[in-house]
Amino acid sequence: MFEDLANQTEETQSASDAEQRSHWWIGPWAHVISGVTFCLIYFPFDRYTWSWQVAATITYLVLMLCCTCGIAFKDSDDFFGNLPVMKFMSKLLVRQAVILALVSGTAYLWRYSRTLLPGWLTQEGRRMSLWDYFGIILFYVIAVREARWMAAKINRRFPELVNPE
Repeated sequence: MFEDLANQTEETQSASDAEQRSHWWIGPWAHVISGVTFCLIYFPFDRYTWSWQVAATITYLVLMLCCTCGIAFKDSDDFFGNLPVMKFMSKLLVRQAVILALVSGTAYLWRYSRTLLPGWLTQEGRRMSLWDYFGIILFYVIAVREARWMAAKINRRFPELVNPE
């Protein structure tokens, strides 16, 4: 009797563990992947004026894609092993060109508006300023919202990814 109860408890625990781990590993690590991407793009080219804008835009895109894949897919086979899903994602990205242009323009204005803002907001030195924190949080929130939107569109288009039966 106690062995049956123990087996049932283990089965329910393993089922609940499987439900909790149903997302692709790339989602929780999206911020690390995007941070490394920013460093790889920005720091080698930091002497150029365009490096900030390009690094911020590409980092935004990487963050948004990693979050989308983490939310929409259970594993990499759902994305890489399914050609219709990849084609649909590419169509969604083409539609997002306007948002990427806005992100790129915002990164440009954000960087060069420092001269117009008060000193307490844009402190220079070793620490990041309030203006920097505001920009990072704004880009993060927009990327996550866009990722949720894209994941919802993918899940509506391909319901077999959500409930494989």
